[in-house]
Order: sequence, then C-alpha cells, then structure tokens
Amino acid sequence: MILCVSLNPAVDKMYKINSINIGKVNRASLESVHAGGKAVNVAFDLRLQGEDAFVTGFAGGKCGRIIIEELNQRKMPNRFIMLSSETRTNMNYIDSYGNVTEILEGGHLVDARSEEEFLHLYMNLVKKADMVVLSGSLPIGLGEGFYATLTDIANRAGVPACLDTSGVALVNAISHSPFLIKPNLSELENLTNHKYDVSSLDEGFDAFFESPSFKKVMLSDLIDLHKMGIAIICVTMGKRGLLLYAKNEIIVCDAPDVEVVNTVGSGDCVLAALIHSLMKNCPLLECAIYASAVSSAHVNTLNVGDVDPELAAALTKKVKFASYKPE
Repeated sequence: MILCVSLNPAVDKMYKINSINIGKVNRASLESVHAGGKAVNVAFDLRLQGEDAFVTGFAGGKCGRIIIEELNQRKMPNRFIMLSSETRTNMNYIDSYGNVTEILEGGHLVDARSEEEFLHLYMNLVKKADMVVLSGSLPIGLGEGFYATLTDIANRAGVPACLDTSGVALVNAISHSPFLIKPNLSELENLTNHKYDVSSLDEGFDAFFESPSFKKVMLSDLIDLHKMGIAIICVTMGKRGLLLYAKNEIIVCDAPDVEVVNTVGSGDCVLAALIHSLMKNCPLLECAIYASAVSSAHVNTLNVGDVDPELAAALTKKVKFASYKPE
C-alpha cells in the first residue's frame, strides 16, 4: 500500500475561457469539479497504474466532504482528520491558447489538537505502508518543519518517503533524508539558491552535459543533495522533459510532442509513474522513460488523473534520452 498524505487538499474547479482580461468581466464555462491537491492527484494516478493507494490528511467543511465523497465513490481508501475550518477551493482557467492560470487558496486552519490526532493516525498508517507520498503545500497552522517530522517517522518505520513540496517546507525536510524528492526546475533553484540555464537541451543532450550551467553548478548541487541521504532526485523541466539522478548516474529524458490541453497535475503524474516503476523494481532508465511518457500523455487530457494508457505506451517508444556518470 502506498500512503498518500494530503495535508492541504482542495476542490479543484477547471474553467475554459477565451482569454483573461484584468479589470473586466470575464465569462468562462465550468468544465469539471473534482477532488484535488497534489497528493490526491498522485493517488488517482497510482490507482490508474494499478497500485493500491490510501489517502490521508485533513479535511473540513463542505469542500472537505466533497473530497471524501469523491474518494469513496472512486473506492479509494481514505481516512481524514476532520477540521472545523473550510478546506480550500482552487480554480484553474485554461484559455484558447492552452495557457493555464491558477488561483490557489491558502487552505484550512489546522489546530494543535487536530495536528496531534493526525500524527497518531499517521504513525499507525505508516506501519502498513510500502511507501509514503508527502506532497503539496502546508496548510495554515502547521509549522514549516512538519514534512521533516513526517519524514523522520517514515524513516524510523523503514518506509521510503517521497517528498514533493517547495519553499521552506522543502528546505527543512531535505536534511532528514527523504528517499526521493521531485522539485521542478524553479523549486530546485529556490532550494539551492542557484540559477540553471537548461536551454542547451534544445541543442541536444551532449550540449547540455557540457554546458557550464550543468557541469559547474547543477551537477555539484545534485551531488550535495544526494550526500544528504536523498536516494533519488527527479527534476521536472516542463517541455524540456525531466532529469533523474540516482546511483551516481544522471538520466535526462525529453518530453515527446503532444497537443497540450492542460498542464495541471503533470508533475504529480511524474511522481506516480516513478513510484509505480520503483515498486516494480524497474531499472532507473526505464523509470525515467516511463515517467516522461506518462507525463506527456497526461498534458494531452483535460482532467487531472486521466491518462490514456495506449497513448502513454506509444509515447514510451518516442522518448529520447541520454545518461551521464559523474567522474
């Protein structure tokens, strides 16, 4: 069982709009309303790939009940600590050019008693898990070291923790040796306080591996993170694909061309695909290729967690890749 921890879930609303005009009336058509939040998205993607996922976290008010009801309808095992405050709603606007504008609320308020109840629940659930997913932002009321605490609990139980968050929460957690982290390029830059120029990927993998930005900056940062006890580092780079670092090898995969319909949740799809491959003990190269293909298939769909398996399989054969081993 893969335990997906959603501390700050959301009701995600997807809108179609021709264009957004600031300061004017904008009319949009509501396309979908569904349970969301990064860890919930990962759980849905894992279920599509045949994995057993269990969702836990906090939920409150009408939106919290909507999320739990959808999980139950999908027969997704779950257990939440219920709050008196309202769980957030996120709005995603997709314009006629495929651009996505997200409006994300801060989230519900977690009081001290609810935090204590969750930690007790989490410690019991971790004992039954094969892997833990700690993904998404922290809600109001939880300290920035909360993911570090959850990582420590998982480590003591001998359960690998996969972390996908950002900002101070990520900074505080990496020194506690999560098994895997999955920042996007911007999140990695914020974590290391360095800027990376990956435009050389447009010229080819060799140009990227020989670029000063990679050889003199990014590579040393990845090695430093690995030395902190992080076994796998996956960096998503949007249309330029992804980078996977593990076992003293760096693998870069491009993103196969598809019609981009919606990019929301594509990073969550990468994490789910990686976990699925790791659970099957696949070689790292196969893990990276599969994650890139599934992510590309995902952006071709409107709804988060809705991937065409035939398209994903076809794209797997189109992924271009290269590897680099540090000296």
